[in-house]
Amino acid sequence: MKELIPVVFLMLVCLGGCEKQENKSNINKEESSLKIRAGFMCGWGSGEDSLYISNTVIKYVYYVPAQSRLPKINETRTTTEAEWANVLNSLDLNNFVKLDYNSCNICVDGCDEWIKIQDDQISHQIRFGMGSKIDSISDLQTLLAQYRSAFNK
Repeated sequence: MKELIPVVFLMLVCLGGCEKQENKSNINKEESSLKIRAGFMCGWGSGEDSLYISNTVIKYVYYVPAQSRLPKINETRTTTEAEWANVLNSLDLNNFVKLDYNSCNICVDGCDEWIKIQDDQISHQIRFGMGSKIDSISDLQTLLAQYRSAFNK
């Protein structure tokens, strides 16, 4: 019975994450409060990561909960001006807030990717099948994959 507690907890977290958030389209990409979070998570503790990007810092964490509670990778570095410009150029925020993806592959032991963009005015998150390409944000997905890859070397 104790083995089911983490599974039930994970399912509640996944279902609780299905809450709709208000979309606003008056977003200023130049705001220093803009934050991008992205990652993936897979069922049964087989792996998850998170990438955090702001105008000042990029942080990447990867761990496999089934093996250890300590991350295999936990790195932070400063965001360069060129990197921040690339991030801003890859974003179409007005389009992003209109996206309505909310998969739950993790609920059936699969994997989901997620991207969350927020600033002082908005917070919008999408969750989709790991590896799925979304045409309207493909530039952003490519850039995020490049950052992940660089940290995984």
